[in-house]
Amino acid sequence: MTAGPPVLPDVTDPVTAPFWAGTRRGELLAQRCASCAHLRWPPGPVCPACLSADADWVPLDPTGTLISYCVYRRSFDKAFADSVPYAVGYIQLSDGPRMHGRLTGPTGQLAVDAPVRAVFEAVTDEVTLSQWTTAPSQGDPA
Repeated sequence: MTAGPPVLPDVTDPVTAPFWAGTRRGELLAQRCASCAHLRWPPGPVCPACLSADADWVPLDPTGTLISYCVYRRSFDKAFADSVPYAVGYIQLSDGPRMHGRLTGPTGQLAVDAPVRAVFEAVTDEVTLSQWTTAPSQGDPA
């Protein structure tokens, strides 16, 4: 199977555009309700806790814990044919919300409860994707 064009997010979507602007700056952002301060991910038009439509985008600590993951050894979409095997994880962020995303690095070294941190990959001038790694950052103890 030959790889197809990359699957990229719509960075102009009014609900998610601030998140994508943050990833271009190397920041992980989430919505915070202006009424009750509930941090929410995924973003949406109203707070699931109090139903307020008022929200701000705030930076999050880009660290968390891997609570689940799946390794894809087969491509079900030709856009990912050259990427197998690859892993997708479910992350409990240090600041509270949970996010999912692609995991970088060797798939055989993944483990539930491993500490992870966000890394950012610019794939076009407009799109920077957040991904997750279990590798220590430069300068961190191994």
